[in-house]
Amino acid sequence: MTNTANDYGNIRKKEKDKFAEDIVSDVLEDFENRRKERADTERQWELNMNFLAGNQYCGIGARGEIESEDREYYWQGREVYNHIAPVIESRLARFSRISPVMSVRPRSDDDADVNGASLAEKLLDSAFERYDLDGTVKKTTVWSETCGTGFYKIVWDNRGGNAVGVSDGKTVYEGDVKVIPVSPFEIFPDSVYNEEIGDCFSIIHARAVPVREIREKYGVAVEGTDVDVYNLSVGEKKGGAGTETSVKNAAVVIEKYERPSEQFPAGRLITVSGGKLLYYGELPYINGKNGTRTFPFVKQDCLKRAGFFFGSSITERLIPVQRAFNAVKNRKHEFLNRLSMGIMKVEDGSVDVDDLESEGLPPGKVLVYRQGANAPEMMSGLSMPSDFNEEEEKLLGEFVTISGVAEVSSSMSNARVTSGTALEILVEQDNERLIVSAETIRRCYLEIARQTIRLYAQFSAGIRTVKVRDSFNKTRILYADGAAMNSDDVFLENENELLYSHGQKKEMIFKLYESGLLTDDTGKLRPATKEKVLSLLGYKDLDYQKGVSEMQSEKAQRENEKIRKTGLKTEEVDDHRIHIDEHTRYILSEYDELTREEKERLYAHLKEHKEKTKEERAAVTAAAE
Repeated sequence: MTNTANDYGNIRKKEKDKFAEDIVSDVLEDFENRRKERADTERQWELNMNFLAGNQYCGIGARGEIESEDREYYWQGREVYNHIAPVIESRLARFSRISPVMSVRPRSDDDADVNGASLAEKLLDSAFERYDLDGTVKKTTVWSETCGTGFYKIVWDNRGGNAVGVSDGKTVYEGDVKVIPVSPFEIFPDSVYNEEIGDCFSIIHARAVPVREIREKYGVAVEGTDVDVYNLSVGEKKGGAGTETSVKNAAVVIEKYERPSEQFPAGRLITVSGGKLLYYGELPYINGKNGTRTFPFVKQDCLKRAGFFFGSSITERLIPVQRAFNAVKNRKHEFLNRLSMGIMKVEDGSVDVDDLESEGLPPGKVLVYRQGANAPEMMSGLSMPSDFNEEEEKLLGEFVTISGVAEVSSSMSNARVTSGTALEILVEQDNERLIVSAETIRRCYLEIARQTIRLYAQFSAGIRTVKVRDSFNKTRILYADGAAMNSDDVFLENENELLYSHGQKKEMIFKLYESGLLTDDTGKLRPATKEKVLSLLGYKDLDYQKGVSEMQSEKAQRENEKIRKTGLKTEEVDDHRIHIDEHTRYILSEYDELTREEKERLYAHLKEHKEKTKEERAAVTAAAE
């Protein structure tokens, strides 16, 4: 009986090992096929990185590798006049102005849903500031501007957030969302001809990871070696810019994400490294629409490519222009050297040519030539052709045309622009070329926010604290649980920051005020509106109320449930107009759920506020008379 049980256990272990071997083999084979499919694209990315770094005398050779280009002549100039780097830096500087304002729509007009949506907004603001989302976006934008595409990976970090206790001698944390910038070299779709992440059935995320980190995370020891971080090949490799790009004592970790299917309703995540199966299970995150599981990635393209997964970049488009510009500048300088140094004509055998070549014609040099021969002389009639300058100017114009980045000052000098309106038009034209890329970045913010809320709703156990800053710049502690974050309907409240300059926004606010659209029925600017206007103009410190209107709204919202249950009297500190709006909104949103007694209590409280408002107006009128 015992032997039979042992034999059964051995059979089960063999089946398990065979299953793991088959899974690992399938994943490795799939990974190699995907690497081969996009090999040409990777070489283009490497070439882009070389040109951006200033290593511009290289190209993709016949073997499909980055190869250095040799001089055609020993005297040939090979200086680099890098215009790609400042173009990318200018684009990145413009994109840094993007700062989307996120808002969350409540699932219903129920007061609990409204408060939950408000709390979700504060949670997003706190989370974005805590893990520095703006910095992560800038890193990913560098990848998208250089290679054409960058990625974000939104995961749940069990060791993030505040410590909540100790278990088995180890500290337990509440966990937190983590957004990681991911290089395009690490993402492998099932087909490069799927345009979007949602079009893919599976995605592989492969990266070089130190073996110590693999052992700590998965509890599995794998053999370490040198792994190139770009093409993930084993062995040392030098980057195009002359820097080593390999990680020491590391291994390639391959994570294969499969979306839900009929066979696997919750999807699959398979993690392989060093020929060993590290993890096999369902997709870990409920991060899709309507409570579904999907890929934890967001893709950001510089420029879309029709029918292709990876986008194209401005860097790639500028490479031919940069090559031509380097050639023109170097040939121009070579010609200038000829003009300054001169070209000497000598009769064959009349002088020591070797001595003349090595020393040249320094001041005071005695030039001896053969008696009876013609004296050496400098060639005359050499002058700089105008074609060099014309071609240089054309190439500089092509940099502007392709990149969409132009210095307004240079445009002014070329067009002799003196009108302020014309200057605004030039700025608008510069920004219009960047709108498409900027909108892509804004959509990435939006998708990251949605997945962030979904992860908090999935993993938040119990109550978690949310730190926010009030109008007095003081930290306030709010409390939220997963149930409160029941809406992931996030939308962008503000327009694209590149559509209007700060001056145009301020001018529009003044026009709205002058037209009377911001005032109430009495022609006055309400405190809450005034507070918002001053904030948009950048003069929030001038608001004498310092956020009191928002605090009044919050107080009125807290009072609603108390009034509904037991009734409540107005207080001296109440701003009656704000309280009337908040209580009215609450009554309308809960109207069908309120009993007759609850409505009477709310109506009585609302009537008291209205009477106080009439008394205040009467006092103001009497004082004016």
